[in-house]
Amino acid sequence: MNTTLLGISAAIGIGFVLYGYRKWIPVETPVPENSGLSEVTRLEDLEHLWIDNEVEIKDASNLWREKTKKQKSNEPRPQFQHDEIEKFFSEMIENRPSVQGVRRSLIIRILIMLDDEGDCPSVVRKHKDEAERIYSDDSYALLESVPLYRHTLTVARNFIAKCDQEALLADMILIALAHDIGKIPSYHDGMYSSGDHPIIAGLILKGIPEFLSLPNMEDINRAVTGHHLMKCDNILTDGLKHSDQEARQTELAKLHADQRERKKLEQENDAEQAVTVKVAAEHTGATKTQPPVEERDNPLGFNPAKEKFMPTTIDIPDWFNADAIITSLKNRINVVESTSKGEQWSVVSMPNGLIYVNPDALWETIKEVSSYDPVVYASEGFESEKRNLMYTVVSELARTRNALATGHVADGYYTSQVSIITGGGKRVPYLLIPFTAESFGVLPSALEELKTPQLKRMVKEIKPKNKEVEQCVGL
Repeated sequence: MNTTLLGISAAIGIGFVLYGYRKWIPVETPVPENSGLSEVTRLEDLEHLWIDNEVEIKDASNLWREKTKKQKSNEPRPQFQHDEIEKFFSEMIENRPSVQGVRRSLIIRILIMLDDEGDCPSVVRKHKDEAERIYSDDSYALLESVPLYRHTLTVARNFIAKCDQEALLADMILIALAHDIGKIPSYHDGMYSSGDHPIIAGLILKGIPEFLSLPNMEDINRAVTGHHLMKCDNILTDGLKHSDQEARQTELAKLHADQRERKKLEQENDAEQAVTVKVAAEHTGATKTQPPVEERDNPLGFNPAKEKFMPTTIDIPDWFNADAIITSLKNRINVVESTSKGEQWSVVSMPNGLIYVNPDALWETIKEVSSYDPVVYASEGFESEKRNLMYTVVSELARTRNALATGHVADGYYTSQVSIITGGGKRVPYLLIPFTAESFGVLPSALEELKTPQLKRMVKEIKPKNKEVEQCVGL
């Protein structure tokens, strides 16, 4: 009996020992043999995606990119008609491990779109809100010679050069290639009533099912549709905007250089022909009629959309010359010019010693003094850059020549909201830059003597809205 009880007690004791061993001593769980490799990135490389936002770790990977298949795609390699597109695909897309999955398919689709329809001009003016309507006629005509596909590839290369996160590269390429597809003529008739070319580009993307599957679809769409806005709301939009502007600077620099070379050759040919005509006239008694002088229209041609924007100063350009700018503006004071839009003035004086300058006139002066500087001409298509440049020039004139009538301009701006009163009593609200007569080295009375009856009918008086000065918006 005692032996039996002893055996039972021993068995129970051994059972407790085994139970305690399994419960409190950790047992290593074997790793499944067929577990696949996972794509890895460091959180510190992705933190810019959620700055100022709270994101759970489980959602971080979705902000990066959707999970892509590891196996090599069975899709055949695309072939392109344009050598430049073929070269871009080979260098930037084909062998990049980070450009895979849905994004790779979308990129190829857009490249094929540009290959098929991208020979159209890279600038458009059809919609009333187009930012590129602000280009002067001569710059616009030059940029029309640049095909859309070539401009897009330049922007893409510029944007790729700014990439310091491989995880973002596919998105950046997609954004750059898609940003101007709204300029393709085949989409205009059905979509131009919806908005300008960035809006149309966004609509085209949202019509592609693969694009709608991207977890960060809205971020990409926001960058594409906002690249001409004066205020950028994220780093992708800002990077695209600057890449686009850099491309325009490169294009305009080359186009203007080619144009100057052509004009030089034409002048040399004209001079040779003039000598030939003169010699012939001496023998025949014939005379040669001189060609008419070409008339230039207002460089802007319309009032740009009023998006509230506070300009900032930039580095003083190397071409800046205060004396040259003052002299150019002085030559415009109280002069009425004939344009295709009728008789117009650009700078007018008042008996109280104020000289009001139309921002259009200042911009024309800046272009003239800069001697075809590509940065200046490219800024015409990017309103924020244009305003920053004008604000910097006015600020420097105010600092070095005491030129700005600061009492009529709100801090941080350079224009004054005024009412232009015509000889017939009509009031026209406008934004003008108020300069002082002293900065031009002339007396107000001497300037008043220059006014013609026609100008007096056009401008009887200009009244600044001093009480509303805080509402002024820089042009």
